[in-house]
Amino acid sequence: MRHLLPVLNVIVDSCFAWFTPSWRRNGHETAAALRRYLNHFRPGIKEDKLEELSTMQNKLRQALASWKKEEVQNLILAIHTVCEPMPGFKRNGLVEMVESFFIIMVVFLGIRTYYAQPFRIPTGSMQPTLNGIIVHPIEEIPSAPTRWWHTLTLGSSYIDEVADTDKRIVGMHQQQKWLLFTETVLSFDDRSTLTIPAAQGTIMQYLREQGKMIDTPLGLQFLPYRAGETIMKARVDAGDMVIVNRMAYHFRKPERGETFVFDTRGINTSGKTTRSIEDQSSGTHYIKRLCGLPGDTICISNPHVLINGIPAKENSMGIVAAGKQPFNPGGYKALDSHLYPHAYLTAGRSIILRAAQDTPNLREYIALGDNTDNSLDSRYWGPVRQFNILGPASFTLWPFTAHWGSIH
Repeated sequence: MRHLLPVLNVIVDSCFAWFTPSWRRNGHETAAALRRYLNHFRPGIKEDKLEELSTMQNKLRQALASWKKEEVQNLILAIHTVCEPMPGFKRNGLVEMVESFFIIMVVFLGIRTYYAQPFRIPTGSMQPTLNGIIVHPIEEIPSAPTRWWHTLTLGSSYIDEVADTDKRIVGMHQQQKWLLFTETVLSFDDRSTLTIPAAQGTIMQYLREQGKMIDTPLGLQFLPYRAGETIMKARVDAGDMVIVNRMAYHFRKPERGETFVFDTRGINTSGKTTRSIEDQSSGTHYIKRLCGLPGDTICISNPHVLINGIPAKENSMGIVAAGKQPFNPGGYKALDSHLYPHAYLTAGRSIILRAAQDTPNLREYIALGDNTDNSLDSRYWGPVRQFNILGPASFTLWPFTAHWGSIH
């Protein structure tokens, strides 16, 4: 038990660092610095000096294990007196900061890659179950306390941008920020830019509603802004940030009715769709409801998804099919084959999903959005294969709205 005591002390001090006395924190920091120094510079240290330092190291460990405050403080002073003149003992603060940042990034990327990945929802294809980024035009910017509260609870930011000269939008592109946030950069003919924390499709919808972007036979046309004219005055609510459980499907099979996230490798999401839904096609990861499993025969007979000829029994899919507010009236809707001749789920058409027992990565699933009036999903581009799937969306982490908590 005596051999375990120093280890237990370190564990307790590490877990309750905020409540650990400063003399113990300083003792552990000194012990760690001395250990690093001896590990790195041992071959160059003279034998008598090495023995002296090793003795101090052992005494410090014993004093920490015995909670001898005065002895620990004396040993800290003695170690620094002996070691600080020696080259390499006193570490550069910038080096330590870079090393700490590197360790944090390795841990973060490891967790993100193998266990749990945060995913920000950019579009409204899963509303009202989950929110995408929403732009609310406003008349006035609220006071600072109100803005801070909205940032905390809704993840909101406010845009109040006025044209400083006569200018016109000449381009826009969507990009990721810090791996979690979606933003759109507007480029103007005077070489200025404006970055907005929202998906490109959402910005295009705002510009259409404001009459600054119109569709013409030659394509999109942006109308000019005059000096002093408002470019955007709005509150931008961040999309829900969900946690994707990347380990779940290693231990169980995907289940019909759950919300899941997948990438779009090998999926042609850029086919001809409606104008508003086409704006979603630039995403590399989608979040939808899993509505069909390998081996199922899938058909949409408004307002139901038919599984092997029978309306889906899963409660989450039944709620969408019922079409009660705040869900879209009419439930699930098959596409019109005349408007979308290359679509997969049109009226009267069925899909048999591949089970692929010999090649599990090619098993097929059907992904549909809860917001069926505005969802680019399997109706347009067909099944999702096993190798595309990241995992189920298990928890809404932020913002702190009614959606916070477990996802159903």
